[in-house]
Amino acid sequence: MVLDLRKRGSSTTLFGPCGAPGRIDSVRTSWGPMATIAQRVAGGLYVGKALNRRLSRSITGELPPLFAVIYARASNETKARKVAVSTQIAVGRKFCTEHGIKVVAVLVDNNLSASRYATEERQDYNEALRLLSTGQANLLWTWENSRAQRNLSMFARLREILEKVGGYWAYDDRIYDMNDPDDRIDTAEDAVDAERESEKIRKRVRRGVEARALEGLWAGPLGYGYRIIYDQRTGEAARTVDPETAPIAEAIVDRLIADGNETALVRELIDAGVPCARGHMWRADRVKKLVHLSKDPVGWAKFIDTLTAEQREAAYEALVRVRTDSPSQVAQQMNREQWVHPLPGQWNGAKVRNIALNPALAGLRVFRGEVIGKGTWEPIISDRKRALIVARLGDPSRSTVRDGTRIKYLLTGIMRCGICERPTQRTPKARARLGYRCPSGHLVRDMERTDAYVVEAVLTRLESEEARELFRYEDQADELTKAVATARELRARLDGFTDSAASGGISPDRLARIEAKLVPQIEAAEERVRQIGVSPVVAELLGADARTVWAGLSLSQQREVLRAVVVPRLLRTKGGHAPLNPEDIELTWLGAPAALPRVDDRFDDEESLSEVS
Repeated sequence: MVLDLRKRGSSTTLFGPCGAPGRIDSVRTSWGPMATIAQRVAGGLYVGKALNRRLSRSITGELPPLFAVIYARASNETKARKVAVSTQIAVGRKFCTEHGIKVVAVLVDNNLSASRYATEERQDYNEALRLLSTGQANLLWTWENSRAQRNLSMFARLREILEKVGGYWAYDDRIYDMNDPDDRIDTAEDAVDAERESEKIRKRVRRGVEARALEGLWAGPLGYGYRIIYDQRTGEAARTVDPETAPIAEAIVDRLIADGNETALVRELIDAGVPCARGHMWRADRVKKLVHLSKDPVGWAKFIDTLTAEQREAAYEALVRVRTDSPSQVAQQMNREQWVHPLPGQWNGAKVRNIALNPALAGLRVFRGEVIGKGTWEPIISDRKRALIVARLGDPSRSTVRDGTRIKYLLTGIMRCGICERPTQRTPKARARLGYRCPSGHLVRDMERTDAYVVEAVLTRLESEEARELFRYEDQADELTKAVATARELRARLDGFTDSAASGGISPDRLARIEAKLVPQIEAAEERVRQIGVSPVVAELLGADARTVWAGLSLSQQREVLRAVVVPRLLRTKGGHAPLNPEDIELTWLGAPAALPRVDDRFDDEESLSEVS
């Protein structure tokens, strides 16, 4: 065979049986294609640069053997050059077999970007880093350098882990030792090239998007009232008025121009049986809601019983796919394959408002949040109606209070009726004492005592050692503690500047500049906490200080904690005035997602799990 002796910088060195180096271009040898590195080392023939002394000792048994994580990734950046993850995995397995390396896990992030502009977390890549950092693996195999990342900061993190544990990185048919200065430089040069290519791709895409916008061509999601048609000759997609939904969109605009009452309009649409806009479309948030529902065994069982056989199959299919793909990818797949939705949407005030204010209805093209001119499609409403609806719904006298700040009670919308599963509401103010009531009238319970019981149970659980395991806290305690402390410190600094501005200590312009700098840092710190596997607010409550921290949380933060930890339900109670009985409040602690029929029962050993995780 002909050995590949490519080498950066100086000439390639080949070591023969006597250890004498020689400068050559290629060499032919009798070693077969399936000979392992160990066999070649034992025979005294190997490329010196491709196998340094420490790696040789590892392969020949003097140092711990090599345990590899095969990581495959593909994105949609350049479809013509994309290598399928299945191909990457096959090549990775072949490489490890040929070189006597044991594979401990095969991890996949499909259709996910690795650039600095990526919007979704790569769960399996994080798992690969965890296996490496904990010593369960000491070699990462990727198809090429850019499959691991196109971001220098991510590369630095990987290099730091491998250098710390004495690990290796294999790609492009070569094993790099992160404790070898030359190999660190080589991989860094490849990482720079990967990020440079990512930036070029982004620049080309942005220029293309801007060009389409200036031409007035349609881009983005299809608005209500339109449909897509395809040119039979060119295959180009175009937006055209939908004869079924366009009259409804115009009627919504006319109705809101007349009185602006979104609530009344919603009732009329529902009573008339008008199908909800995108009611049966899969979206990332609905996939996430299914995952959240599946963590509550009681609620999941009740939910599944309400579905048709077709909806039940779709729900389980989505849960299967979200194990390997992101929620947005699962939503795209389910829409493309026309799976029925188990959580059909309903009309609400936000939907009718968004339809009415959509500039596309008036044929206007929007680019980066601003109207830049007319589009190439036919408008549904006139410019005059567009001006009237903006004036009506954009009236400063209208309430601009956000949904989150309207909440006044701890468990409204969180506490459920144990009979019908509907979220409870506050009792009418005419009652002497506030309470939680089922909207269907099944039961009513005193609010103050119910809140006290649920909060006490939650805090007791968060104080326990079990909470650390529940939120994957123990394995990454130092990192999690540091991330929480960073977020807390930054928020405290921002609050200090805000108080100073309120008292006239600093100008509003300066406060705005400070916020522009601190807010992204706070969001990055809290996102790191989420990556570790716990809500930033919940993370602060873990441990003995749970009660002290809880007392300092806002109402919205306390509700965030409850949603992440428990699903409380009110059960029927005995007694005329429904006294508080702890046995009549059911607390379901959120845990692992529900087992999937005909799927989970196949994974009966750790090795199988590692290859699909």
